[in-house]
Amino acid sequence: MNWPLAIVGSYLLFIVAGIALAAVGRLRPDKLAPFGELVESIMQHRITRIGTFMAWWWLGWHFMVGATIR
Repeated sequence: MNWPLAIVGSYLLFIVAGIALAAVGRLRPDKLAPFGELVESIMQHRITRIGTFMAWWWLGWHFMVGATIR
C-alpha cells in the first residue's frame, strides 16, 4: 500500500465530508444546523468562549510557534 497516497486521500475525504456537511446545513437547516448557528450557540457561554480560545491558542503554539523555535 502506498502510505503517502492513503494519507492524502484521507485528508481529501475529510475535506469533502466537511464541504458536504456545510452544504447540507445550508440547504436543509431543519435537519442540520448551519455552521454559523452552531458557532453562535457555542459562543453564548463564557466558559465555551474561553475553551475555544484556549484550544486555538494550543493549536497555534504547537503547530506554528513550536515549528519556528526548533
